[in-house]
Amino acid sequence: MLIKNVSVFTGKDFIKHGYVVVRGNNFDYVGGTEPEGNYDEIIDGNGRLLMPGFINAHTHIYSAFARGMALDYFNPSSFTELLEQLWWRLDRKLSLPEIELSAYIAAVESSESGVTSLIDHHSSPAEISGSLNTIARAVNDVGLRVDTCYEVSDRDGVKAAERGISENVSFFERRNEFKGAHFGLHAGFTLSDETLKKVSEASKGRIPIHVHVAEGPEDEESSLSRYGKRVVQRFYDYELLIPGSIFAHCIHVNDNELALIKERDVYVVVNAQSNINNGVGITFWPHFTERGVKVGIGNDGFGFNIANDIRFFILTPHHEKRDPKVSSTRDLLNTFFKSNAEIASRSFGINLGFIEPEYRADFIIVDYNSPTPINSENFSDHFFYGIIDNLKVIDVYVSGKPVVKHGKNITIDKEVLYSEARKIASSLWRKI
Repeated sequence: MLIKNVSVFTGKDFIKHGYVVVRGNNFDYVGGTEPEGNYDEIIDGNGRLLMPGFINAHTHIYSAFARGMALDYFNPSSFTELLEQLWWRLDRKLSLPEIELSAYIAAVESSESGVTSLIDHHSSPAEISGSLNTIARAVNDVGLRVDTCYEVSDRDGVKAAERGISENVSFFERRNEFKGAHFGLHAGFTLSDETLKKVSEASKGRIPIHVHVAEGPEDEESSLSRYGKRVVQRFYDYELLIPGSIFAHCIHVNDNELALIKERDVYVVVNAQSNINNGVGITFWPHFTERGVKVGIGNDGFGFNIANDIRFFILTPHHEKRDPKVSSTRDLLNTFFKSNAEIASRSFGINLGFIEPEYRADFIIVDYNSPTPINSENFSDHFFYGIIDNLKVIDVYVSGKPVVKHGKNITIDKEVLYSEARKIASSLWRKI
């Protein structure tokens, strides 16, 4: 496949008049000169922009059915109460049909927003066994990649925690380039020492964990009062800071914890929009990157358009310090484009996230008619202030195969899917 008449952002550089060749599943050529050769398919980009598919580095697929849900009682005065009154009521009622449909919804909406890989964190205490494969099958059916895990905790008892451990290990053994895996944990304040010991023994240092860390202040407070140490130190002591792990949020960590995160090659994934919505504070991530911590961007299941969280990611540090210089759009090159690509590449075992030869051909074509000059030096400004301000995804390809054409997902009958989802959602809400 030859794609011509496009500008190209490779994830690193910008090519004003570009050509991209896809052979099989991989990029074979990218450059400013038209390559010679015969091609089965030639696509005219009509002057649009071709760039890497987006990677959402932390989401909750099952949150799809929370949209519009009315609760008989919701008056939280802390983050823990918010979990108890909303999310834990929802996840305890999920069965495989709801899990499957939420995965289809999340994948379709993500694809139409330019996302090609999802890093998911799942919970369904009443339906643990088989839940991860159900999610992966649905997301893969839509055409996207998904890394998922089951969030082990003690909130539903010892047997549920043990089933969650088994589900993580079993799913990890079946991973492939479309189906990645981490070892899911909820958070330090819902995990006993006994459960962390079981997780450590099951992981054996080979399965990176995916866990919420210091999202609310009570996570650190609980760890200090109950165990005499901070959250990250506690995970470290159980040998769970496995390289490639994902620590979501990290709002209330200190410098000693950051040093451990850096030392053990762990990623911090920021979810600014959700944090603001939950009133838990923000992650001042510029402090992290200054200390060499690798930072990525997710959205915590706050919808499925990652573009919104990219904007909050850059803007929240400005608000926190009342200083527009503490972060800039160029920070996205080392966070959203680089760290997210690394997370996905490590998980799926292939090269992802850049338009380069020998990388998988996961890319999007967006409609962006710039009113001002655009080049490698100012592309990140255009991306932040223009492209994602009014994101118009035209085509999405995963491994060189089309998933979205002319702005619409082509792999699933969306009307049938949404009709069924509305029925399932209504039934689910009556149970909560």
